[in-house]
Amino acid sequence: MKIRGITFLAALLTTNLAGTVTAEGKPPTLTGMFPQGACRGNSVAVTVSGEFTSWPLNCWICDGRERETNLVCKTMEAKGKLTITVPPDAQAGVYWLRLYNKDGASAPRPFLVSELPDTIEKEPNNSAKDAPVLEESGTLVHGRLEKKGDVDSYAVELEADELLVADLLASRILASPMDATLQITSSAGFVLAENDDDQGMDPRLIFRAPRKARYIIRVFSFPSKPNSSIQFSGAAAYIYRLALTTGPFIDRAYPLAAALAGPAEIRLEGWNIPAAKKLLTLQAAVTRGAQFLRLPGGINSVPVERDDVLSITEEQYQASGKLPGFEKTLVISGLISSPGESDSYVFTSPDADIVEVSVLARSLGSLLDPVISILDDASKTVSEKDDSEGGLDCSTRFTPTINKPYRIEVGDRFSHGGPRFFYMLRIGRPARDFSLKLESDSFVLEKGKKLELPVTVERHGGYDGKIIITATDLPKGVRSTTVESLNGKDSAKAVKLVLESEGGALGSPFRITGSSGLESSPRKWAGFQVPGRKARLTKAWLTVRGG
Repeated sequence: MKIRGITFLAALLTTNLAGTVTAEGKPPTLTGMFPQGACRGNSVAVTVSGEFTSWPLNCWICDGRERETNLVCKTMEAKGKLTITVPPDAQAGVYWLRLYNKDGASAPRPFLVSELPDTIEKEPNNSAKDAPVLEESGTLVHGRLEKKGDVDSYAVELEADELLVADLLASRILASPMDATLQITSSAGFVLAENDDDQGMDPRLIFRAPRKARYIIRVFSFPSKPNSSIQFSGAAAYIYRLALTTGPFIDRAYPLAAALAGPAEIRLEGWNIPAAKKLLTLQAAVTRGAQFLRLPGGINSVPVERDDVLSITEEQYQASGKLPGFEKTLVISGLISSPGESDSYVFTSPDADIVEVSVLARSLGSLLDPVISILDDASKTVSEKDDSEGGLDCSTRFTPTINKPYRIEVGDRFSHGGPRFFYMLRIGRPARDFSLKLESDSFVLEKGKKLELPVTVERHGGYDGKIIITATDLPKGVRSTTVESLNGKDSAKAVKLVLESEGGALGSPFRITGSSGLESSPRKWAGFQVPGRKARLTKAWLTVRGG
């Protein structure tokens, strides 16, 4: 009997140990973190949620451009607890955090770094009498609607005629499943201002105090995916950041684009911006893409698109009565300033090549739901476009007759207009270019085995050239094949790289790169999508097991 007991106990231990080994063979999943940001120069304790079969874990953080950063993340002894330290010289903006172990890495999640002081919501704060008074004129509140029916309230003291900007970040960037509402009420509970959807599903309120008093800001939400319930919603994932300021808040830069060559004069539009701070001069830029502008003491930043283009404003076009030559892509910054208005631009092409016309508005934070119409000299519609795939912004193409005038009209889908209905109109040849896409953000390579890594190839504007694709920044001991994507072949739309390893690091970021092979051609990085972000991230994660 004794022997049997020992045998049974040994078998039980073996089973438990086997189960432990299996459990530990899983990479961590990171489904949430709170708070999801901190002020520069501070250290914050963060609670993370997800599946963590082993603890402690390792942390990796990069900035919004996926560069290495001096933020420090450490896992604490208690499971699910981190500390993130933000140096005083850290740049404000969005950072991306991964947790990883020897078996893999979590998907990246955003962490917000701010210049202004921040605070963390504390319950109870459901009513005006429980609302904490926020003393700072510019404050960021990290909050969460924890359960069904939850309402969060905050109090601010305003002088008569003082202008308060309240901006809630939830669906954007944080990818919280919230369709939130902001209200400003009197201390007696009378609703003075309300907003539901301003920046997508996220609300923004601009409120001028009618008199000196204490005002209450209320946050509540419905689910972003509608259901049959008729009630305020809440859950652990309903995380938000509420910005409250009587200081500078930038709505947009004008013009919205500037040539790479520079210099370029830019005017900042928004609220509470001092006159002396409104005009900026941008110098030449090297890199294409968004350049973000921020004011000292401001609570947000706005983009200016830098590219090899000719940038003008609607006012410059009206003053000259004609568009410049067509040697470069033309970008026009404009505004539908009143309901029912539409803006018209007369365009003539020196050849019969395809012309692409696009309007960006909602993706830039505008309230405009743009519509493009192309009409010939007899006012016959040649092309019309409302929404494009994936959003409310739109793009269309047409083939012009040489030297024949066409009228390009931009308006709002519902004939709305106002000071925040701005747009960026782009007229040019379709870019002959390509992009690369990954379906996953993380990969696992077993030592001594091969890993096939699929890459989707997207060809734009009739690009028919060769694309040479390989993996870079790989851990020591890992090798990658180099493959070619050839137009008209099976490889035109997808290829597979093969990775092999004789051992490697615990885990590290890497990239997939593609180029035409010409020395002067720029490299393209393969990207993957993350919730809450429009542009793809490009630093995927590679774990080598058995190394």
